[in-house]
Amino acid sequence: MQTKHIAMWACPRTRSSAITRAFEQIDDCIIYDEPLHYLSFTNSINYDNIIEFSSDYLSQYNSSYANIIEKIIGDLPEGKSFSFQKHMSFHLLPGLDRSWLSQVKNCFLIRHPKETVVSYWEARKATGFSWEDSESFVGWEEHYRLFKEIENLIQEKPLVIDSGDLVKNPRDYLKTLCCQLGVDFSEKMLRWEPNQTNLVSWKNTILEKFRKDVLNSRGFFQQSKEINIPDILVPCINKCMPFYEEMYKYRLIV
Repeated sequence: MQTKHIAMWACPRTRSSAITRAFEQIDDCIIYDEPLHYLSFTNSINYDNIIEFSSDYLSQYNSSYANIIEKIIGDLPEGKSFSFQKHMSFHLLPGLDRSWLSQVKNCFLIRHPKETVVSYWEARKATGFSWEDSESFVGWEEHYRLFKEIENLIQEKPLVIDSGDLVKNPRDYLKTLCCQLGVDFSEKMLRWEPNQTNLVSWKNTILEKFRKDVLNSRGFFQQSKEINIPDILVPCINKCMPFYEEMYKYRLIV
Protein backbone atom coordinates (compact mmCIF):
# COMPACT_ATOMS: atom_id res chain seq x y z
CA MET A 1 0.00 0.00 0.00
CA GLN A 2 1.43 3.38 -0.99
CA THR A 3 2.12 5.94 1.71
CA LYS A 4 -0.56 8.63 1.74
CA HIS A 5 1.21 11.44 3.61
CA ILE A 6 4.95 12.01 4.17
CA ALA A 7 6.11 14.58 6.72
CA MET A 8 9.77 15.55 6.40
CA TRP A 9 11.07 17.42 9.43
CA ALA A 10 14.11 19.68 9.10
CA CYS A 11 15.99 22.58 10.58
CA PRO A 12 17.12 25.53 8.45
CA ARG A 13 19.71 25.09 5.67
CA THR A 14 19.56 21.29 5.53
CA ARG A 15 18.66 21.27 1.80
CA SER A 16 15.01 20.71 2.65
CA SER A 17 13.75 22.91 -0.19
CA ALA A 18 15.89 21.07 -2.75
CA ILE A 19 14.53 17.71 -1.60
CA THR A 20 11.02 19.12 -1.72
CA ARG A 21 11.64 20.26 -5.29
CA ALA A 22 12.69 16.70 -6.15
CA PHE A 23 9.42 15.27 -4.85
CA GLU A 24 7.51 18.05 -6.57
CA GLN A 25 8.56 16.53 -9.91
CA ILE A 26 6.46 13.42 -9.22
CA ASP A 27 3.18 13.89 -11.06
CA ASP A 28 0.92 12.34 -8.44
CA CYS A 29 2.51 14.14 -5.45
CA ILE A 30 1.10 17.28 -3.85
CA ILE A 31 3.52 19.51 -1.91
CA TYR A 32 2.77 21.24 1.39
CA ASP A 33 5.57 23.74 2.01
CA GLU A 34 6.04 24.67 5.69
CA PRO A 35 2.31 24.80 6.46
CA LEU A 36 2.94 25.54 10.17
CA HIS A 37 5.24 28.51 9.56
CA TYR A 38 2.52 31.14 9.98
CA LEU A 39 1.27 29.71 13.27
CA SER A 40 4.77 29.31 14.69
CA PHE A 41 5.35 33.06 14.47
CA THR A 42 1.87 34.41 15.14
CA ASN A 43 1.97 32.45 18.40
CA SER A 44 5.54 33.48 19.23
CA ILE A 45 6.87 36.29 21.40
CA ASN A 46 9.33 36.93 18.58
CA TYR A 47 6.60 37.65 16.03
CA ASP A 48 7.02 41.47 16.08
CA ASN A 49 10.53 41.44 14.64
CA ILE A 50 10.45 38.47 12.31
CA ILE A 51 8.76 38.61 8.92
CA GLU A 52 5.86 39.62 6.79
CA PHE A 53 4.24 36.67 5.09
CA SER A 54 4.12 36.45 1.31
CA SER A 55 0.74 36.40 -0.39
CA ASP A 56 1.28 32.95 -1.92
CA TYR A 57 1.96 31.55 1.54
CA LEU A 58 -1.02 33.21 3.21
CA SER A 59 -3.39 32.05 0.49
CA GLN A 60 -2.54 28.44 1.34
CA TYR A 61 -1.89 28.31 5.08
CA ASN A 62 -3.41 31.35 6.84
CA SER A 63 -5.72 29.26 8.99
CA SER A 64 -6.12 27.65 12.41
CA TYR A 65 -3.91 24.78 13.53
CA ALA A 66 -6.83 22.35 13.41
CA ASN A 67 -7.75 23.38 9.87
CA ILE A 68 -4.16 23.09 8.64
CA ILE A 69 -3.77 19.61 10.12
CA GLU A 70 -7.09 18.53 8.64
CA LYS A 71 -5.83 19.68 5.24
CA ILE A 72 -2.42 17.98 5.35
CA ILE A 73 -3.63 14.59 6.61
CA GLY A 74 -7.00 14.56 4.86
CA ASP A 75 -8.23 13.53 1.44
CA LEU A 76 -5.94 14.21 -1.48
CA PRO A 77 -6.90 16.31 -4.52
CA GLU A 78 -7.95 14.46 -7.66
CA GLY A 79 -4.95 13.05 -9.50
CA LYS A 80 -2.70 12.98 -6.43
CA SER A 81 -1.82 9.77 -4.58
CA PHE A 82 0.34 11.16 -1.77
CA SER A 83 1.50 14.39 -0.14
CA PHE A 84 5.05 15.43 0.66
CA GLN A 85 5.15 17.92 3.51
CA LYS A 86 8.21 19.98 4.39
CA HIS A 87 8.18 21.11 8.01
CA MET A 88 10.63 22.94 10.24
CA SER A 89 10.71 21.13 13.58
CA PHE A 90 10.61 24.36 15.58
CA HIS A 91 7.35 25.32 13.86
CA LEU A 92 5.56 22.62 15.87
CA LEU A 93 5.29 24.66 19.05
CA PRO A 94 5.06 23.16 22.54
CA GLY A 95 1.48 22.55 23.57
CA LEU A 96 0.16 21.83 20.08
CA ASP A 97 -1.55 18.48 19.60
CA ARG A 98 0.79 15.84 18.17
CA SER A 99 -1.59 12.91 17.79
CA TRP A 100 -1.79 13.43 14.01
CA LEU A 101 1.90 12.51 13.70
CA SER A 102 0.99 8.84 13.96
CA GLN A 103 -1.06 9.20 10.75
CA VAL A 104 1.85 10.27 8.53
CA LYS A 105 5.16 8.73 7.52
CA ASN A 106 7.72 10.85 9.38
CA CYS A 107 11.33 11.35 8.33
CA PHE A 108 14.03 13.65 9.63
CA LEU A 109 16.53 15.56 7.52
CA ILE A 110 20.02 16.29 8.87
CA ARG A 111 23.15 18.03 7.60
CA HIS A 112 26.41 18.68 9.42
CA PRO A 113 26.00 21.69 11.78
CA LYS A 114 29.11 23.43 10.49
CA GLU A 115 27.28 23.64 7.14
CA THR A 116 23.81 24.48 8.45
CA VAL A 117 24.95 27.07 10.98
CA VAL A 118 27.34 28.87 8.62
CA SER A 119 24.76 28.85 5.82
CA TYR A 120 22.06 30.15 8.15
CA TRP A 121 24.37 32.87 9.48
CA GLU A 122 25.21 33.99 5.94
CA ALA A 123 21.53 34.10 4.92
CA ARG A 124 20.44 35.99 8.01
CA LYS A 125 23.33 38.42 7.73
CA ALA A 126 22.33 39.12 4.12
CA THR A 127 18.87 40.16 5.33
CA GLY A 128 20.28 42.53 7.96
CA PHE A 129 19.94 40.42 11.10
CA SER A 130 22.60 40.18 13.77
CA TRP A 131 23.69 36.77 15.03
CA GLU A 132 22.18 37.58 18.43
CA ASP A 133 18.79 37.88 16.71
CA SER A 134 19.33 34.72 14.65
CA GLU A 135 20.92 32.02 16.79
CA SER A 136 17.68 30.94 18.49
CA PHE A 137 16.28 29.93 15.08
CA VAL A 138 19.06 27.46 14.21
CA GLY A 139 16.66 24.78 15.45
CA TRP A 140 18.83 21.75 16.21
CA GLU A 141 17.63 21.26 19.79
CA GLU A 142 13.97 21.39 18.72
CA HIS A 143 14.77 19.06 15.83
CA TYR A 144 16.25 16.40 18.11
CA ARG A 145 13.49 16.82 20.71
CA LEU A 146 10.82 16.19 18.07
CA PHE A 147 12.76 13.18 16.78
CA LYS A 148 12.56 11.65 20.27
CA GLU A 149 8.89 12.58 20.67
CA ILE A 150 7.94 10.85 17.42
CA GLU A 151 10.09 7.85 18.32
CA ASN A 152 8.12 7.50 21.55
CA LEU A 153 4.82 8.01 19.73
CA ILE A 154 5.37 5.40 17.01
CA GLN A 155 7.62 3.11 19.08
CA GLU A 156 10.40 3.00 16.49
CA LYS A 157 13.19 5.20 15.18
CA PRO A 158 11.94 7.57 12.48
CA LEU A 159 13.78 7.50 9.16
CA VAL A 160 16.80 9.85 9.08
CA ILE A 161 18.04 11.41 5.82
CA ASP A 162 21.54 12.89 5.71
CA SER A 163 21.53 15.39 2.86
CA GLY A 164 25.32 15.17 2.67
CA ASP A 165 24.95 11.54 1.63
CA LEU A 166 22.12 12.33 -0.76
CA VAL A 167 24.02 14.90 -2.84
CA LYS A 168 26.94 12.49 -3.36
CA ASN A 169 24.70 10.01 -5.21
CA PRO A 170 21.22 11.48 -5.74
CA ARG A 171 19.83 8.75 -8.00
CA ASP A 172 20.66 5.74 -5.83
CA TYR A 173 19.87 7.60 -2.62
CA LEU A 174 16.45 8.80 -3.81
CA LYS A 175 15.60 5.33 -5.12
CA THR A 176 16.32 3.85 -1.69
CA LEU A 177 14.60 6.70 0.09
CA CYS A 178 11.42 6.33 -1.96
CA CYS A 179 11.39 2.61 -1.24
CA GLN A 180 11.68 3.33 2.49
CA LEU A 181 8.92 5.94 2.30
CA GLY A 182 6.56 3.68 0.36
CA VAL A 183 6.33 5.70 -2.87
CA ASP A 184 7.61 5.17 -6.40
CA PHE A 185 10.88 6.74 -7.50
CA SER A 186 10.91 8.79 -10.71
CA GLU A 187 13.89 9.89 -12.79
CA LYS A 188 12.18 13.29 -12.89
CA MET A 189 13.29 13.80 -9.28
CA LEU A 190 16.89 14.37 -10.38
CA ARG A 191 16.40 17.50 -12.50
CA TRP A 192 13.98 20.40 -12.59
CA GLU A 193 13.52 23.70 -14.37
CA PRO A 194 14.51 26.95 -12.62
CA ASN A 195 11.63 28.83 -11.02
CA GLN A 196 9.00 26.35 -12.25
CA THR A 197 7.76 25.44 -8.79
CA ASN A 198 4.83 25.72 -6.43
CA LEU A 199 7.12 26.13 -3.43
CA VAL A 200 6.50 29.33 -1.51
CA SER A 201 8.83 32.00 -2.92
CA TRP A 202 8.70 34.41 0.05
CA LYS A 203 8.90 37.12 -2.61
CA ASN A 204 9.05 40.65 -1.20
CA THR A 205 9.78 39.40 2.32
CA ILE A 206 13.08 39.16 4.17
CA LEU A 207 13.02 35.39 3.58
CA GLU A 208 13.24 35.81 -0.20
CA LYS A 209 17.04 35.47 -0.10
CA PHE A 210 16.70 32.09 1.66
CA ARG A 211 14.94 30.61 -1.38
CA LYS A 212 16.66 32.36 -4.27
CA ASP A 213 19.34 29.73 -4.99
CA VAL A 214 17.10 26.68 -4.74
CA LEU A 215 14.34 28.29 -6.82
CA ASN A 216 16.90 29.04 -9.52
CA SER A 217 18.54 25.61 -9.32
CA ARG A 218 18.31 22.68 -11.71
CA GLY A 219 19.13 19.80 -9.36
CA PHE A 220 21.28 18.69 -6.46
CA PHE A 221 24.86 19.88 -6.08
CA GLN A 222 27.57 19.42 -3.46
CA GLN A 223 29.28 22.15 -1.48
CA SER A 224 32.01 23.38 -3.79
CA LYS A 225 34.03 25.59 -1.48
CA GLU A 226 35.77 25.03 1.81
CA ILE A 227 33.77 26.33 4.74
CA ASN A 228 35.39 29.05 6.82
CA ILE A 229 33.84 29.12 10.28
CA PRO A 230 33.77 32.54 11.97
CA ASP A 231 34.68 32.43 15.65
CA ILE A 232 31.28 33.80 16.61
CA LEU A 233 29.61 30.61 15.32
CA VAL A 234 31.83 28.05 17.04
CA PRO A 235 29.84 27.88 20.33
CA CYS A 236 26.59 27.33 18.43
CA ILE A 237 28.11 24.60 16.24
CA ASN A 238 29.52 22.84 19.31
CA LYS A 239 26.10 23.00 20.97
CA CYS A 240 24.41 21.49 17.92
CA MET A 241 26.89 18.68 17.33
CA PRO A 242 25.57 16.20 19.97
CA PHE A 243 22.08 16.37 18.44
CA TYR A 244 23.46 15.79 14.95
CA GLU A 245 25.75 12.97 16.05
CA GLU A 246 22.96 11.13 17.82
CA MET A 247 20.61 11.33 14.82
CA TYR A 248 23.46 10.50 12.43
CA LYS A 249 23.68 7.04 14.01
CA TYR A 250 20.29 6.19 12.51
CA ARG A 251 20.73 7.72 9.05
CA LEU A 252 19.67 5.86 5.92
CA ILE A 253 22.73 4.15 4.46
CA VAL A 254 22.75 3.50 0.72
